[in-house]
Amino acid sequence: MGARSLGRLRRGVTSAREQAQASAADLENARLSLHAELAIDYFELRSADTQTKLLDETIKAYTQALQLTQDRFDGGAAPQSDVTQARTQLDTARVQQTDLGVMRSEFEHAIAILTGKPPADLTLPPAPIAAAIPDIPGAVPSQLLERRPDIAAEERRMAASNEQIGSRKRPIIQL
Repeated sequence: MGARSLGRLRRGVTSAREQAQASAADLENARLSLHAELAIDYFELRSADTQTKLLDETIKAYTQALQLTQDRFDGGAAPQSDVTQARTQLDTARVQQTDLGVMRSEFEHAIAILTGKPPADLTLPPAPIAAAIPDIPGAVPSQLLERRPDIAAEERRMAASNEQIGSRKRPIIQL
């Protein structure tokens, strides 16, 4: 076996190693994406819980306002249109509450699927977000970007392509 064949073989092995590392980085990128989706769904679920809490208080206030408006109408101090408007506000808030319940269920089911459980087996009790979200720095350090699996995968693919180019070089024929 000649030196040229050994060099080609060596470059082929190096290229295959780089491709394997790129595949491993792709797998890590998929895992990272799933974790990110899980975190997003969790915070959306907790956001829905917070909105539900606020909407419950709003419905309570609208119920009291409707009762007050109805009493004013019964006493002749308010027109029927005020009662109708107060009732419409209350009904709209109740519809929003139903919509929020459906949305919360969708997030809960997504969390169950992402964690490998059947949606019927996972129930998260409502817990509105109480803590303040930490400040996130505006600038992202370059080291963080270097650790991103998608960037690492592309870097490895580029290295593998470089090795393939090296193994395909044709010798210059001298006359």
